[in-house]
Amino acid sequence: MRKYTRHNSGVPVDITHEKNRYKFVLLNVSMGGMACKGSREFALSTEVQVHIPLLRPEYTARGRVVWCKKIQDSTEGELYEVGIENCGEKDKARLRMVEQISHIEHYRSEVKISEERLLTGEEGNG
Repeated sequence: MRKYTRHNSGVPVDITHEKNRYKFVLLNVSMGGMACKGSREFALSTEVQVHIPLLRPEYTARGRVVWCKKIQDSTEGELYEVGIENCGEKDKARLRMVEQISHIEHYRSEVKISEERLLTGEEGNG
């Protein structure tokens, strides 16, 4: 059984490592961490910075890679899922981030049902 409830997402995130910024998509998030998908592989225990520009205020936090797996080869190259554990953040800041992600996803679901259209991660911040 999981310690924290996961909330699915689809919003864009930036992961920075050694002054290089990589574009990822947030797959799910919990109080303990997050799973993201992108074209960069990371070694276990790699320290990264995660930035979610859609949240207000913008969310930036330190994290540590706890798992990384190749999920597919695509026309754009290899894709990876990366599990990132929260490091050094206060529970209040994490809770706020999880709540905001949940609100974004709720809004996207409402639009899908009421307007019969899908919002991208960038459009889902109501």
